[in-house]
Amino acid sequence: MTSWLEDRLRDALTADAEQIRPESLRPAEQVTRSKVIVRTRRFGLAIPLAAALVVVVIGAVAAVVASTGGTTPAGPATRTLGGPRFLLLAGNDGVTVHDARTGKATGRLGLPPAPEGGFREPGGYLLAGAGDGATFYIAQSVRSRETQASSTRFHRARVDGNGEPAEVVTDVIPEVTGTTASSLAVTGDGTRLAYSLDGKVCGQGKTLRFCPGAQLTVVDLPQGKTRTWTTGAGQIQSLSWAADRRTLGLVVKSEARVLDTTASGATLAASQVIAPGNDATASAISPDGRSMLIGHVRLSDGPRPHRYTLDEHSVPDGRKIRTLLDRGHDGDVGARWNLIRYDGTGKHLLLAGNAEPLSRVDDGRIIPLIRPASPGALGFLPEIHAAW
Repeated sequence: MTSWLEDRLRDALTADAEQIRPESLRPAEQVTRSKVIVRTRRFGLAIPLAAALVVVVIGAVAAVVASTGGTTPAGPATRTLGGPRFLLLAGNDGVTVHDARTGKATGRLGLPPAPEGGFREPGGYLLAGAGDGATFYIAQSVRSRETQASSTRFHRARVDGNGEPAEVVTDVIPEVTGTTASSLAVTGDGTRLAYSLDGKVCGQGKTLRFCPGAQLTVVDLPQGKTRTWTTGAGQIQSLSWAADRRTLGLVVKSEARVLDTTASGATLAASQVIAPGNDATASAISPDGRSMLIGHVRLSDGPRPHRYTLDEHSVPDGRKIRTLLDRGHDGDVGARWNLIRYDGTGKHLLLAGNAEPLSRVDDGRIIPLIRPASPGALGFLPEIHAAW
């Protein structure tokens, strides 16, 4: 990508971000028509299998982003945008539904109130979507002030054609106790749910304590079967599924990897490293499983600004295919990407970073949707949890 095009993209992104008002982050009034189902059984009913996903190679998206020739528009052309109609956004005050073309709030999920405890920021929620803008999963974590252990509950939500909650099913799998949940992903057909915990809790009663190590769990929702992998390497983040429902992308200790969830083994040592190093902050595997988008941050030792890039890598051999976006940032702390999500077709992307608003990429256009009202003390935007 040329520096000229980079400047055009940055200018377009900034212009659009300035048009986003803080009101877009306020949750809409709770929709009274939504249906809440509280599960009393161990596992919820399986989601009916969706029609087979249309798999589109990332090359189409990458090509248009890298070679738009200065045609990036200054504002969203909402009438021509395809992809999912709606997305979920989690904040300190709950989970809201937003129009995926404009960022406007359309509804609010009526989730169960959490017991008294300390929420993981922001709000104690993780989100995952089937990629169709209609079916979502929510992990709701609360930390006990007394024991510092976290409990996480898992819910499913469906959104209707008006962007309002049509159904909320609570406790689709049993509550999990441990440390804070760090990532969540669901397959496009809604049959396999993956989540990670920062570690585990050992002991009982007064001996209850945190034990180092992170773990990844995959749940077969129709059958209620689970399988767990462990690692001592560090936090597991950026879970994402390929359309085959067996290949899972993830980031472990700032290293992008891919795991075959049908292969033998109980540790992440069996996972394939796609991009060696310690500078990956987020990733997403393409629906066809052939490539992976990886957000890198590279700190500079000299006067040059830090760089944070979005690169496409080949899954079979780890080869870097191209750089989709390249940003520079001045300061002592590096900017980074913290959210990369495909829709179910692989044609559309959601992006967010600590220096970037929540945006979507369509046919080479970067369209800002939501910018938090105020950055933190270091000037960075709060981390955004979103899914479609």
